[in-house]
Amino acid sequence: MMTLNCILVGHSFFPDGEVAVRSAAALARKANALLYLLHVVEPYPLYQQMRFPTAPAHAMLEEVVLQMRTQLNDLTARPELSGLQVETDAHIGKPFVEILRMARSWNANLVVVGVSQRGEGRFLGSTGERVLRKSQVPVLIAKRELSSGPKTVLIPVDFSECSKQAAQEGISLVRGFGGRAIFVHVMDLASYVYPATYGALPLSIPPLTPEDIEPEWQHFLQGVSLEGITWDKQTCEGRAAPGIVDAARDCNADLVVIGTHGRTGVAHILLGSVAEAVLRHTDCSVMTVRPDAFRFELP
Repeated sequence: MMTLNCILVGHSFFPDGEVAVRSAAALARKANALLYLLHVVEPYPLYQQMRFPTAPAHAMLEEVVLQMRTQLNDLTARPELSGLQVETDAHIGKPFVEILRMARSWNANLVVVGVSQRGEGRFLGSTGERVLRKSQVPVLIAKRELSSGPKTVLIPVDFSECSKQAAQEGISLVRGFGGRAIFVHVMDLASYVYPATYGALPLSIPPLTPEDIEPEWQHFLQGVSLEGITWDKQTCEGRAAPGIVDAARDCNADLVVIGTHGRTGVAHILLGSVAEAVLRHTDCSVMTVRPDAFRFELP
């Protein structure tokens, strides 16, 4: 389970960056964690391709970095950050690379980034998705401000160890902030046909029923600590990502905590692609949790 003592925020100086900062501040205040605010100045593509960038161009980038450092430092005086331990910095580089590099350098337990709305040309785009895909630590994509912490946390479950790790992080948040946890498993009830081989007839495998997976639920819930929290579980029918999005909407979730990799197969369908689809289509914030075995080498 994550010990939250350092939170890195990628601040874009757009409205989505403000949502990320305020959400991270609420978590940092509750956990008494260090807050590290980082802005990355990305050079224009043509500048990056030049073998010998001109001195004036480089000097202009450095001037922008200095201005961003001043603005970040000014943020620390805002009321929502008062009383918190806050560090700030600005770098030149590729945003997702610098965010991941500094998360590793600072031993951050959580990375928080914002996301612009559809139609603004920056929805998820490169930075949010790349951080999600490659971060070794949990990532919170803040779509709505968690001003007082999450109150309803939806935890998708495919009964894998990865979803169990995500569940433990979600439960920890519920225990720290109050509210409730809702566990959801989405069953794809389409029948499966095993192809004909060596003259044998195709074999139709009937779909599972909610009753079939009840033992899986019992085993899964016995493996997580539920003492002292309010919780519920539900089994839905449909495709994984749309089912999770619908469940988040129906329970008015403040946060979805989801594992980014799980086992594949009939009963275990929670994949990294599902997490990304949920992130794209749900209206609430999403925290992704990698399995312990995941490792990413920075370029």
